[in-house]
Amino acid sequence: MYIAIKTYITCILLIMVSPFMFSQEDNNEQEVTGNQDGKTSVELSQQVINPTTLAWQLQLEEFVIFDTENTDGIAQNFRLRGIIPLEKGALIPLPQLIRVIAFLNTAPNGVTGLGDITLNQFFIIMKEQWGQFGAGWNLTVPTATAPELGSPQLQIGPAFTVTFTDLGNWQMYWIWENFFSISKNDEFGSNNFAVLQPNIFYTWPNGVYAGMEPEWQIDYQTGKVAIPMNFRIGYIWSGKLKYNAYIEPEIMAYRSDDYARNLTNWGMRLGFRWYIPM
Repeated sequence: MYIAIKTYITCILLIMVSPFMFSQEDNNEQEVTGNQDGKTSVELSQQVINPTTLAWQLQLEEFVIFDTENTDGIAQNFRLRGIIPLEKGALIPLPQLIRVIAFLNTAPNGVTGLGDITLNQFFIIMKEQWGQFGAGWNLTVPTATAPELGSPQLQIGPAFTVTFTDLGNWQMYWIWENFFSISKNDEFGSNNFAVLQPNIFYTWPNGVYAGMEPEWQIDYQTGKVAIPMNFRIGYIWSGKLKYNAYIEPEIMAYRSDDYARNLTNWGMRLGFRWYIPM
């Protein structure tokens, strides 16, 4: 199993490196002339990385978890996320993004199946020269096929995002999502927590970017937290569509005692994304 995982990671790395070799000439030309839309490679990269950019997207991400707290075995979470942009909604006349997120998970004990499905909708409420502010909602539906693969409770809550884009080659985004259980509280107890995601990235003119986007969790009832840290290195290029490939190791920097919602100690993410501008 471990050898297979190493082989898989090696293949993905080769796939990710290949665009550097085959499109370096195009990148050099873009540095001077920009792309067909008149954007430089840095601007293109920042548009693609920005989570509030209005673009159709298909995102694939594999998270291989090599070490889980108090558990032996390798786990994995495969995430499929589709993003639907709307320039103006029918009920709320604001730009918005609708996201549909599904998981295929494997627990450390080898159980594999579907995870929970999450829907969220962000409305772009304010857009200024410095960046954007958005707000919306999340809904997590308990579709997991085994208890180890998801939560048994329906959860809903508000979400907010602030993006800072007028920072030169730097970009910064903050996403704050809340989840409150609204089903089976008598059986499992109420489940109220937040996920705070700080995104900080630096982009180079050749399409390479680096940064972090960990998901920090806090339980509103107990005050316990999980604070993972990660580092992403990725590459963005443009052809008929826009593409984004990345690799991202992650470790658990701090976890409160007995916090059970995130037991990952360290793992590796591999991702690929397609973007279709509106």
